[in-house]
Amino acid sequence: MDSVSSGDLTVSDTNYQPNEEVSISTTFYPREDYPGDLFLVTNDNVYFVVHKRVLSEHSSNKFGGYLDDPALSWLQVPESSTVLNLILHVIYDFDPTTYKPTLAQISILLDTLPLYGVDVIGPFSEGKNLFKITLDHSLVSGLETYALVCKHGLEVLAVKCSHTLLSIPLHTLTDEHCTSMGPIYLRRLVFLHLGRLERLRSLLKPPPKSHTPSLLCDALDQRTRLEKPWSEAVNELSWDLRADTPLSQLQSILGPLVEKLQCGECQLVMKERIRGLFVDWTMVKTTI
Repeated sequence: MDSVSSGDLTVSDTNYQPNEEVSISTTFYPREDYPGDLFLVTNDNVYFVVHKRVLSEHSSNKFGGYLDDPALSWLQVPESSTVLNLILHVIYDFDPTTYKPTLAQISILLDTLPLYGVDVIGPFSEGKNLFKITLDHSLVSGLETYALVCKHGLEVLAVKCSHTLLSIPLHTLTDEHCTSMGPIYLRRLVFLHLGRLERLRSLLKPPPKSHTPSLLCDALDQRTRLEKPWSEAVNELSWDLRADTPLSQLQSILGPLVEKLQCGECQLVMKERIRGLFVDWTMVKTTI
């Protein structure tokens, strides 16, 4: 077999004959209704039948420069069939969901697409299948997914994935995570955590407003019954505040304050203060 090597790819002539048993892709196979004109062979001997025109239209460098040869009919590629399958699904805009791409495979895909001159932003834009697949991975591997999409500048995905990182302690970030994210996305993540913590502290600080003084509950009584217990409760909460502090944690500390009050009007203003706190906390930004 005569072949010409170039980089990681090997272009073979039309007399190529495999030495081992091969398989043919179940998606990119010879079809009579839409015949292909190029065979791609992976490192695990799987054949993919594709169309040079389609590859060229979706590549900024003629599929790594190998489509410059108009007589090309075979191309041995260094990728596995799993990765090439994903690359071709991107180029042909097919849905790869049925193959359940792992995060590791998506990482290789993102590294490989630019080698073939294929844009990575479009296929991972909101509304695309790979966008949803990648976002689903963030529910299980939030930090790894965030680092990956940040590495490739996938802004919308980075914002969406950052929501899953509120429960991740910043001290658990490794050098590898930080390097992959890059300084800008790392800074935005840190500021998300610090900003939410600072906002929660500011929301907790003001005590309940006082009600109109009465003979049974004057201004001095209200400072004792409302402001002091609130301050003590906030001090207790401050030890365990996190960027993802749940409402249930706030309720467990602040809720009993209402039950301890004898004055009906004090109970109303305390309930209103707690309710307002809950509403304000749920409105605080949860993404970078």
